[in-house]
Amino acid sequence: MLFGIYIKYLKEKNVDAYIPNIGQYRAQREGFIYNQQKDQYECQRGKKAILPCKGERSDRKGYQKKTYRSSESVCKDCPLRVACCGKSTKFKKIEDNIHKPLYDLMHKKMQTPYAKQMGRIRSKTVEPVLGTLINFMNMKRVNTRGIRQANKHVIMAAPAYNLKKYLRFESPKVTAMIKKMELLGETTATFSSPFLCFVKSVMASPFFRTLFSAPHIAVP
Repeated sequence: MLFGIYIKYLKEKNVDAYIPNIGQYRAQREGFIYNQQKDQYECQRGKKAILPCKGERSDRKGYQKKTYRSSESVCKDCPLRVACCGKSTKFKKIEDNIHKPLYDLMHKKMQTPYAKQMGRIRSKTVEPVLGTLINFMNMKRVNTRGIRQANKHVIMAAPAYNLKKYLRFESPKVTAMIKKMELLGETTATFSSPFLCFVKSVMASPFFRTLFSAPHIAVP
C-alpha cells in the first residue's frame, strides 16, 4: 500500500515520523509466529505447519504483497483446518505487504511514551487546522477542475487560515506593555496638567512681565 512507500521515503530522508498504521495492519497473526530469519510463518496449533514465502505478487489495486503458504499434505488432516483455512481450502495462506518490516517498526515506535506525547501535540496543533479548513473554510469540496486548480485552492486556503490566526494573536508581553504605557500616560497627564496651568499663570502675571521686559526677550 502507499502508506508503506511513505514510511520508506521518510526513513530514507532521516525523518523521525510517528504515524499510526492503517486499519488493515496486523502486528501478529493469531495462532502463527513470524520467523524473521527464515522469512516464514510457523503454526503454533494443530499440525505445526510451516508457511514459507512463495514470492511476491501484485493485487488488483497494484499493491505488492508477499505470499506465505503451507502444504496441503500437512493441513488437510488438521482438526482446525475448517476454522483456520475454510471448508474448501486445504492449505493456509497469509499475505503481507512488502513493507511490513517498516509497519512493524512504526508499530513499536507508536507504543512508546514519546509517541503518545507527539500524538497529544498533534491533536492540539495539526488536527484542528484540518478540521477548520474542511468545515469552516470551504475545503470539504473543491469546486474546480483538475489537480492544478484544486492545488491553487489549497494554497490560498492555508495562508488565509494563518492570517486569521495571526490577527487574533496577542502576545501576553505586548498586552502587558500596552497596559503599562496607558497607565503611565494617565499618570503623566494627571501630574502635568496642574503644573502647566501653574506655569502659564506665573508667566502671565505682571511681575513676570516686568522682570523680563528687556527688548530681546520674547514673553508669550
